[in-house]
Amino acid sequence: MNNLRNFGIVFAVSFIVLGIIALFACGYVADTVAGIFTDDGDELEQILRPDGADTTGIGTNGEDDRLTRKLNGESFTWLVIVSDYRPEVFDNYYPLSGDDVDSLEDDFGILGEEYRYIKASNIALIRADVKTREYVIMSFPTATRVSTPSGNMSLADVYAFNGAEVLAQEVGSLTGLTVDYYSVIHSTELPSLANTIGSIDCNIPVDIAFDGENYVKAPPEIPVDSNTNAEEDEESSDESTEPETTYVSELDKASSVKLAKKLPAALLFYDSTDGIDDEMLILQSFVNGMMLNLSEKSDGDLTSIFTSISKKLVSTNITKDDVLAHTEVIRGYSWFKVQTLTYPGRYITGRQGRDGYYNPDIDAAISFFASYR
Repeated sequence: MNNLRNFGIVFAVSFIVLGIIALFACGYVADTVAGIFTDDGDELEQILRPDGADTTGIGTNGEDDRLTRKLNGESFTWLVIVSDYRPEVFDNYYPLSGDDVDSLEDDFGILGEEYRYIKASNIALIRADVKTREYVIMSFPTATRVSTPSGNMSLADVYAFNGAEVLAQEVGSLTGLTVDYYSVIHSTELPSLANTIGSIDCNIPVDIAFDGENYVKAPPEIPVDSNTNAEEDEESSDESTEPETTYVSELDKASSVKLAKKLPAALLFYDSTDGIDDEMLILQSFVNGMMLNLSEKSDGDLTSIFTSISKKLVSTNITKDDVLAHTEVIRGYSWFKVQTLTYPGRYITGRQGRDGYYNPDIDAAISFFASYR
């Protein structure tokens, strides 16, 4: 009986001592946890972000702090223009310098030589909205008809006769946005662009061939240019005086293909039979691929790329300081919400030898961009 009583006393004392220790331990843990989740402690920040690690990513309350914190950079609107300049195909471009133009005055007129003007073959607007963490890529049919002081003309001709600044103003009128930046690159420099930022992933919705002058939808069977049978060639020439068009295959249909050297074939593609859907899809995929490549670059790489590319651009109003001011927003392209669409409107097919044109729905476009102003 005495042993049982002694055991009971020891057990009771031990229980009380352990309870006191547990009480102090619980209090300490509670204070520590409270300190972590308040301004009184920084333990959690040290645990989650040791040694000054990058603060982007999941925040203390489980949210992605990229969506809530202030980004380094402001919203911007950037107009990207690709020209149809191809001196290897056409040698009658209207001279750009004043002295050359003066020397050609006697050649103009009804009996004079016909000169080509460098037109815009691709026009795309990139809108980055920091507040909504959203990018909008809008492709513009170059056949879009707009009213100018010189009369109605296409956006392609607006660039040809008035330059990039006036084209940017027209795009601003079509969207209700202020175009902050513009850049123009000749189609001949597209491979160099890809070599600088990396091959660009594009969507090629149709087989594309070169007919000696234009990039068009490839016929079902592309004839081979061959002179191995002279008699057969002579017989065919007797039947018809019109030379047959020789098509050279350039690009096969593919939902995703990395392009560099073949970029001009993709962006100069023109289909006069099915409207502008295929051209717009190619352009949208090109801009998307270009931005994805840029979003992978560091601050230093982005400025180096700008220095390299700016030497190849026809014109731009972007400076190195502008690039540095928007590096985080550019990299945000990889996680911002991205919309790709074509300017609203309707394509009017050409008739009786007249070119088709695109009739823009300006009210719909301005209404769409109202939240981005």
